Amino acid sequence: MDLKSGLLKNQGLVLIGTLILFLVANAIFRNIPALSFVPIIFAAAIALEILYFVGMEITSGAKSHGWKKELLDTAIALIVAVGIWYGASFLLNTSSPVSGVVSCSMLPNLARGDFVLVQGADVKAYPIAMTDNELKSLTNNPTIFYNGKNTTIEGSLYSYCRLYAQTEPCQALINNPESVVEQKGAFSYHYSACPLSFSSGNSLKIPCVSSVDFKGKNYLANFSNDIIVYQPPKGDLYSYVGDIIHRAMFKINVGNKVYYLTRGDNNPILDIQAYDYGNHLLNQPIPSENVRGKTLLRVPILGYFKLFISGYFQEDPQCKTQLEFSHV
Repeated sequence: MDLKSGLLKNQGLVLIGTLILFLVANAIFRNIPALSFVPIIFAAAIALEILYFVGMEITSGAKSHGWKKELLDTAIALIVAVGIWYGASFLLNTSSPVSGVVSCSMLPNLARGDFVLVQGADVKAYPIAMTDNELKSLTNNPTIFYNGKNTTIEGSLYSYCRLYAQTEPCQALINNPESVVEQKGAFSYHYSACPLSFSSGNSLKIPCVSSVDFKGKNYLANFSNDIIVYQPPKGDLYSYVGDIIHRAMFKINVGNKVYYLTRGDNNPILDIQAYDYGNHLLNQPIPSENVRGKTLLRVPILGYFKLFISGYFQEDPQCKTQLEFSHV
């Protein structure tokens, strides 16, 4: 083994060791708020280690055979990397052949830190046909039916009740979710009390969407539908997060165009039901051209390196919970 290969091996061992320390610290301190900063320190350390090792490699190479040769070698390495990326893109029929799972919205089927391979191919989801007006109606303000009454609200019911829990429709949703129906354009959303388990061992029940009605047919979430990677339309609530990795629930045909509606396996509502009252932002149906592809396979933990380099050091609170709801 020459000096350079030995150095690369040691660097790899350092990175793996720091990642193991992060995973251990995260498991130990995730439920201790006062010490929640400990895993973040290891996450930041990994990002710094990667940057340091890359810088050290370039500096070492320059000292060994000069800056011109090192710049040429670096340029060749970048060209090879770009070639591999475009080659994988061509073979997998997608502009983004790999991705990393940032959040815990897809538990238990995808976890934060998973590395996923993406393929551009036909997406399995519930196929339905809509007119343009029916599609647009999915983002209308909903009418809520509860206790023999009805009212119209802004946004969507679940998001509304996070702010206005004491109102009548929200009290009905909290106390008897099965009795509440949210009619939002062409869709009617039915709710139930869904178990929510915490990593601390505690549990409770919260309202969540149990099924969706469309033209007299009832649809449950289907965990055999494909998980897709998509870029939210510009101006959507989720467009400020980046690419989303969620399960396709509906594949909507509108004339010669196709749109998708998605839901995270650990989320109480569909993505289209999320609403930000502060900025009046919502999520629209996803045009097929915004879909990078569907997940082909996952490699646990490997995606953490991508997350930390991108600055995603801290996990979201959802990583401490697991939601259960009706599905097929």
